[in-house]
Amino acid sequence: MFNSFAASLWLLPFSKYCKADNVYWKHFFEGKAHINRQQCDEMEYSSDNSGWPTTLVTIEVPTVRGTDAYPSIMDITEDITSNMECGKPTLLSFSAREVSDGTLFKTMLDYDPQSKALIHQLEKYYQGDPVLNPLTPWERPPIKNVFCIYGIDTKTEVGYYFAPSGKPYPDNWIITDVIYEFEQSLLSRSGHSFSGKPNNSSGDGTVSYNSLSLCKEWLGPKVNITRTPQAEHDGSDLQTRMNAEHYHGEDLFPNMTRAPHVKYITYYEDAESIPGWRTAVWELDKANHRNIVRMPVVMRELWLEMWHDMHPYSKSKFVTKAFRGPLRHEDCHWDYAKARCAFPEFCEYRSLTQFSLLASYTVFIFGNNGIFLSL
Repeated sequence: MFNSFAASLWLLPFSKYCKADNVYWKHFFEGKAHINRQQCDEMEYSSDNSGWPTTLVTIEVPTVRGTDAYPSIMDITEDITSNMECGKPTLLSFSAREVSDGTLFKTMLDYDPQSKALIHQLEKYYQGDPVLNPLTPWERPPIKNVFCIYGIDTKTEVGYYFAPSGKPYPDNWIITDVIYEFEQSLLSRSGHSFSGKPNNSSGDGTVSYNSLSLCKEWLGPKVNITRTPQAEHDGSDLQTRMNAEHYHGEDLFPNMTRAPHVKYITYYEDAESIPGWRTAVWELDKANHRNIVRMPVVMRELWLEMWHDMHPYSKSKFVTKAFRGPLRHEDCHWDYAKARCAFPEFCEYRSLTQFSLLASYTVFIFGNNGIFLSL
């Protein structure tokens, strides 16, 4: 399943209900390098799917086991495929914990000998890493400012169905179905029904919301939540919830509305935190994973936040969200509902007739000495 892309092992999920001993000190100071083992609380076994929306991996395994199920030469593939079609396949399901701790690959040893190489990679470069400690949800980095910015509410893959293809390695497995999370529901590529518990929001089209929202757990005990339109606004559609209670290790879901066809940005910002530290989480509606760093709204908010931090008389921890005027020419637009320029205080609207008159002039600028107009 991770044939040529070995880095996929670094993308394995984990359960937020499980932790592992930090082996950093033992590895570097006691010289005892060993495989990291998980310790899970009762929630892991009482909850469904390790807190994820659905079963992460479901595999259809054949009745034939071992090397006979996955030939390495093409001349026997046809016979094996016919045998597999006659048998009754079994469905095996694996949660996020069972993927990250290697249960998936150890189980598949009975059906696919190539899983042995994956177990070696998993234990050596993933579970045994003394610094990464990958089986434990990460804590907040010990730095002054943490801004976590990501997109939400885009259809995102959260589960996979695999089946044997009857072909030799490395093409012995195929994806037969994909489970997506979107708009508080779970969808499948094939249209088949399945069970699960979707989140209030979905991911950014690449990374699931379970992974993206992890940094919301780093917020302080009191959080200020603000939701505004991503576009320039006058504050009329501003929603706030101040000093919301937040418990360590838990997510936050504000009870706020969304107007149709309006993309919002929701800010979660510390109201109380360790002195000198700031933590903020920005969730942008419909922001794609690959394009978020090029979005003008993200650049605008980062620019305003930096100017706020550099201002010698700034009193608040974060820049105000009450108003967002246009900063560029592209931000000015015509408000068809009010039949006027959306921001007349900052933008100037000129008709095509005015532009055609101006186009008849040639403008010459000579340094700082003045402007000369000629027909």
